[in-house]
Parts: sequence; C-alpha cells; structure tokens
Amino acid sequence: LNKKNLTKELLMKLKNIGIYYLAIMALLFSFTAKADDMDDVLALLDAYIETESDLMAQNALMSEDRIFIIGAPAMRMTDNKTNMMRQMHVNNRSEEMDPNSIYYATREDQIVRVYGDAAVASFRRNLNFLPSAEGMRNGMSNNTTRQLVTVVMAKVDGDWKIVHTHISPA
Repeated sequence: LNKKNLTKELLMKLKNIGIYYLAIMALLFSFTAKADDMDDVLALLDAYIETESDLMAQNALMSEDRIFIIGAPAMRMTDNKTNMMRQMHVNNRSEEMDPNSIYYATREDQIVRVYGDAAVASFRRNLNFLPSAEGMRNGMSNNTTRQLVTVVMAKVDGDWKIVHTHISPA
C-alpha cells in the first residue's frame, strides 16, 4: 500500500468513527430528552392529583383551551375558564355544607405515553370524601367516587399543560 492509499483509508475510518460517534450522541440525547419529558409529565400528573381539593392551583396546570368531558350522560366543556368556575362552584358548595370535611384524590393503574410534545395518561381515580363529626351528625357519610380518567398533555410554550381531560364513572 502506498502512502496516499493509507491516508485515504485512515480518513475513511475516522469519518466512520465520527459518524458512529454522532449517531451514539444523538441516541443518548434523544433518550435523555424523552426521560426528562416523562419526568415532567409525571410531575404534572402528580400535581393534578395533589391539587384536587385546590382548584385554583389546579387551574394553573391547564391550558386555556382545555376540553373537559365528564359524566354519563357526558357533559363537554371547551372553555377551561367556564369549566373551572363550574367546578369551583360545586367545590365551594361542598365546603359550605361541611367546612371541616376532608377531600382528596388517589390514582391507580396509571399508564403514561409520551409522543414528542404530546403525552397521554390513563388511570383510575378515587375521589374520597370524609365528613367531619358535624357533617356525619347532619347525615353525611364517607364516600369514594371511582372514575376512569384520560388526560392529554402538550408542551405549550415549553411547559407541559393539560389540554384535554375525559372522566367516566368506573
């Protein structure tokens, strides 16, 4: 082999190593970005459940154009501001009836998929109501409402937001 062929061969090997290196870096970056997005999506879902009794805080997790579907027969709302006002009205009425009650949510069997700048989660949610002693004297009782929930999330201006919620009785 002459010097020219050796140089050419060496340059080809270096070029191939560079391409492999770039491919490996791209894959690693891709997995890291997906892992970061999954962490962000899971944090958003945690916040969604944790703020069930604080609808003002929960509202900050939603996009302004979030679609909300609930019930059987189903009710569909396409204006998040109006929807949250309705939910807050129901919540305030419950608090007036028994201000010392405890209300919280839990979730089970969560499945989450991230697709670039969109994500979908499906889970069973339990809304738990525990009346105070006064509430129990007034006829209230412990109550758990079981629901099937699908939440669609999207990156909006770089932040993950809930853009669609569908809740059905379980």
